[in-house]
Amino acid sequence: MRPEGTSSREEVAAGAAELARRAGCAPAQPAGGLASCRWVLDPAVPAPVTGRTVGSPPADRDLTAEERAAIEAFRDTGRPPEREHALGAARVLGWILGFTPVSR
Repeated sequence: MRPEGTSSREEVAAGAAELARRAGCAPAQPAGGLASCRWVLDPAVPAPVTGRTVGSPPADRDLTAEERAAIEAFRDTGRPPEREHALGAARVLGWILGFTPVSR
């Protein structure tokens, strides 16, 4: 049984497919979101912001830690390309966790 408010693996896979489709339009944000989906679906893939691997499906604490790292990376105004990637990651990880979306 999955916790209330979190997205299922099927929902994450569907979200990944949509992000992959949109990646050609605005590549940084969808790429960050897609990297988040890939990490959730395959924990052998490095996390989208920290680059860490967890070896098993990420627990809520792993997802939350990565989402917070993404928010902090977004707040670093000295690195514009990384900020957009981090914003996409934060939005998708927040969606997976059932959090309120990050706004600018």
